[in-house]
Amino acid sequence: MGWQSSLDKHWRGDIGRLIVSSELTLSLDSIEPFLGSNNLDPISLSYPWVDNHNNGYRMWYGSTLTWDGGNGEMIHVINFATSPDGHNWHRKGLGVPYQIGKAQAFSRPTVIGNEQLGFEMWFSYRSGCGKKYRIGYADSSDGEQWMLNLEKAGIDVSQDGWDSEMIEYPFVFDHNDQRFMLYNGNGYGKTGFGFAVQK
Repeated sequence: MGWQSSLDKHWRGDIGRLIVSSELTLSLDSIEPFLGSNNLDPISLSYPWVDNHNNGYRMWYGSTLTWDGGNGEMIHVINFATSPDGHNWHRKGLGVPYQIGKAQAFSRPTVIGNEQLGFEMWFSYRSGCGKKYRIGYADSSDGEQWMLNLEKAGIDVSQDGWDSEMIEYPFVFDHNDQRFMLYNGNGYGKTGFGFAVQK
């Protein structure tokens, strides 16, 4: 995600792409957005998650529908796109359902799964009710039709300390038959990031 912030307009984002060289250095694929705004994503894009699927690729990413959903909070949803080659993408629209006043400002999806066992997604979200970010959860049998199950995230803010006010931006991965999550805490990760182990 690349941010733009001008003096006279609201900040906004686009999705870019980096090229990794054989020396493991990074360079911009293009100065133009890899995925920018269009009729389906008219305002701002963010936080893509890409995986391989059936000799192609799938992407879940953030898209702003409006800066104010009527309750002082943006509506920023997780949309879905597919590609046969990783270069040309077909945007399909809403990937995960949202609920005004409950979960309407999403960010940073992370997806694990397969067709045999189903798919799981973790993300951060805000409700529009004054609460700061929490980590939420959705599941799917095919990776395309998702059910919102926020209570199954398996993690919440701590009673005190560095992640007692907010938790956000999860990254979930499996290693040695164990599942782990990296995440940020208060102040969007001002003092570092956390490490959680699934029980």
